[in-house]
Amino acid sequence: MPTSQNVETIKMLDNALAVLDTLRVGNSSEGTVRLGVNEIAKQCDISPSTAFRILKTLEVNGWVYQCHDDKYILGEKLGFALSSNNLYIALKEVAGLVMSKYAVEVGQGMNLMIREGTQCYILQQARSNSLINYMANLYSSLPYYASACGKILLSELPIALVDELIHSEKMEKFTPNTIATPEEFWEQLRQVAKLGYAFDNKESSRDGSCVAVPVRDKNGRIIAGISFSGFLNISDINQLVEYVPILNKASAEITEKLFKIWER
Repeated sequence: MPTSQNVETIKMLDNALAVLDTLRVGNSSEGTVRLGVNEIAKQCDISPSTAFRILKTLEVNGWVYQCHDDKYILGEKLGFALSSNNLYIALKEVAGLVMSKYAVEVGQGMNLMIREGTQCYILQQARSNSLINYMANLYSSLPYYASACGKILLSELPIALVDELIHSEKMEKFTPNTIATPEEFWEQLRQVAKLGYAFDNKESSRDGSCVAVPVRDKNGRIIAGISFSGFLNISDINQLVEYVPILNKASAEITEKLFKIWER
């Protein structure tokens, strides 16, 4: 015989699934429909306060996404899971071919990173022909605030979500240059959003630096960050700006190839 607590847990799960199903139905061949809290509550026959709590929990975990008009759509996790292919698998394969070409051409290693919560993961990597490449291993993770790609990945998220991420855990210093306060991170993020590129200026390792730009989907949404990584003992971080046009070229090539595959 289930206890009342178990029944309540199942009811909450039913409500959360109903919210996701309502948003799923909103994704049709005619485009994605954005729904507000009150609309979702009405369609799911739950109170607006319950809908709000469920949506916030789902948003933080990547299952829904709050748009700039405060309405909701499916998030990256569920949107990709419901597709006929997995976007990250395709992204990894396409990016690998493009990155290998540019890493050899420039003579510098490259990383492609995605975000899950407060951590950013190296999804794909290309090493140069040098005997030694000073780069973290494939699938390594870095916190968003100590990575050029992390700054890129947060640069266009809703302000409320970024604020939640920033205050969700203490910023640990890995080097004297690591960003350690929300105020400093916000200042950097504003610069990144304005310029369209980001630096890691000896923030994740004492001697290493990198420069990153966004990789976007066909609608312009940032889905990854791509960087030239493993520069050592750079005295002036602005020297790395010369790599930005090449990164942008690689990024555009990945987007073009990826969505040709995706639309098949």
